[in-house]
Amino acid sequence: MYISPVEDIINAHGLEKMQYADDTQIYTIFKISETSNVLSRLEQCIDDVKAWMIQNKLKLDDSKTELIHVTSQFINSAQLPPVTIGTSLIEPSPEARDLGILVDDKLSPNNHITNMCRTATYAIWKISQIRTYLDNSQTERLVHAFITSHLDNCNSLLYGLPCAQIDKLQRIQNTAARLITRTKKSDHISGVLEQLHWLPIHKRIIYKILLLTYKAVNGQSPEYIAELVSFYNPPRSLRCSSQYQLVSPRFSTSYAKRAFSVAAPTLWNKLPIHIRQAHSLNSFKSQLKTHLFISNVI
Repeated sequence: MYISPVEDIINAHGLEKMQYADDTQIYTIFKISETSNVLSRLEQCIDDVKAWMIQNKLKLDDSKTELIHVTSQFINSAQLPPVTIGTSLIEPSPEARDLGILVDDKLSPNNHITNMCRTATYAIWKISQIRTYLDNSQTERLVHAFITSHLDNCNSLLYGLPCAQIDKLQRIQNTAARLITRTKKSDHISGVLEQLHWLPIHKRIIYKILLLTYKAVNGQSPEYIAELVSFYNPPRSLRCSSQYQLVSPRFSTSYAKRAFSVAAPTLWNKLPIHIRQAHSLNSFKSQLKTHLFISNVI
């Protein structure tokens, strides 16, 4: 496995990293009593990375660096002091964007959902301005490009949220469906969604998780996702041995049940076996969507 010089530097300071095309995230887990020591290591690590980049004719943009301290919503912790990076003083931020997801310091989805609704509502308004000049198919293409894409982006992270949160996104989808079909607000929305062959928001979330699960168990996903699920292999022959089921970890808190490693086996094991044993991705997607359409719960 190739390890980059930047990763060597970060590991040398006892920190962890996530790296993307043009973005490197450094993170660590620590106790409040270790705050001073951790921030010192963090500053030294970034200084070393910056020095390496200068030697290789690269530049670290201090002004675009963000610092966020994630804590439990049930704990009142003191705010972190600012971190010095180069000539910039980086204050802790209450939220930060991570691959399109707005993450706050309590890992609450409230800000992310609000931002999604704001963006989608604006798109609906813009499309409605030219709806007179469009037919239904053209309008639907615009809705998928500017609205549905936002609702589906990383929606598996929204699994297990209270109905009040999901309903905000459902209202956006309902409005978009009415815009396409020119349906009145007094008309029931279920028939409109069926006409468009759209799954409601909570089922779209389940669909995404199960799609990722199918890819994970069939070697079509990245390793970091595949290692979160595993097939159930009992020590002796049982009736469930041939049911293609996954090991389902047990957690009592609703917060833990939202994790992919828990949600994926729970949803997967409730699927009919003929869907779990689908021979191709396209077959699985088709059968799964049909199953979700005719099922009230999964």
